Amino acid sequence: MGVDDQTKIEGERPTEDGQPLAAARISEYVSRIGRDTIVALALVGALGMLLAIFGIASNGREFIGANIIQIVDSGTILGVVAIGEVIVMISGELDISVGSNAGLVTAVTAEVVLHLNGSVALGIVAGLAAGVLTGAVNGFVVAYLRISSVIATLATFSAFSGIALLLTNGNPVGVTSNFLASVGTGTIASIPWLVIILIVIALVAVFGMRFTLPGHNVYAVGGSAEAARLAGIRVQRYVLGVFALSGFCAAIAGIMLVGQTGTAQPTEGSVGLELTAITAVLLGGTGLTGGTGTVLGAFLGVMVLSTLDDGLLLIGVPSFWQQVATGALLLIGVILQDVGGHRARWRTLHAARRRAHPTDVPFEVEGR
Repeated sequence: MGVDDQTKIEGERPTEDGQPLAAARISEYVSRIGRDTIVALALVGALGMLLAIFGIASNGREFIGANIIQIVDSGTILGVVAIGEVIVMISGELDISVGSNAGLVTAVTAEVVLHLNGSVALGIVAGLAAGVLTGAVNGFVVAYLRISSVIATLATFSAFSGIALLLTNGNPVGVTSNFLASVGTGTIASIPWLVIILIVIALVAVFGMRFTLPGHNVYAVGGSAEAARLAGIRVQRYVLGVFALSGFCAAIAGIMLVGQTGTAQPTEGSVGLELTAITAVLLGGTGLTGGTGTVLGAFLGVMVLSTLDDGLLLIGVPSFWQQVATGALLLIGVILQDVGGHRARWRTLHAARRRAHPTDVPFEVEGR
């Protein structure tokens, strides 16, 4: 038998779980690289394709040049919200209230500044406290009252939005502050302050989730809350903590929004942040069932969405189509997660059947 024939037979030879040997070697190589790394590389490739497509459509320089910074800058508020959202989703939960939470923070910050003789410091502290408190409320309801996070945060989504409208009487509230204005629209070395804030928060989150025990415990809680509980992890405290952290990130996003617009607008700017953040997190490879995903993946997902929105706007596509594109990406992200989950479950079941009935495995073909 020739070498080519022998290689072909070896490639078709089944392994213990019933896979052809060649497919098993590919699977082993992929698992060695790491699922998260593959997702990140795929997103970087998608970013490159979008930049190339929109660069050609806009005659190159207009899009590829200074507009790169604009792309990142336009995704900063979404990026901060998505960092909080990805940690919640890694824990196996979902926070739908982040958008209305950010809107509530803008209202609290503006009202405190307005009624305390322009005290911006107190306004920022009050806004951050409001965000953490509302996040903790979500966490308490989910962790200790054992209500589904989808139902709980859907309820608080409406409640937080209503409270924000009550505080402002449904009207925009102007905030006069040189500090907030410089943070929201200023730059340092041609880099917007909002971009720097996003990068710092992302780096802290990456370090916390990857290199600290609490970060590893969040993954454990998302992978199996019962197994984490048996391992001595205080699951309820971690669920409460991740929701409070999500509220903190929403609060930072709300203060960034006040600095960027100079007003508190509970119904503008923060509307739709929750669904867009979830879309970015799903695109970044985080599963709906928890235990998987990275902050880097969520960050890259935000950049893909920001590039898509900016590119469509630049070539004159109506904003309605941007919403359609975001919805389509959300659907694609969910489908990919579902297909990946079904494939993993099928492989596990197939391997179990092969082990239970070893006689079903075809005989190996020996070389002559």
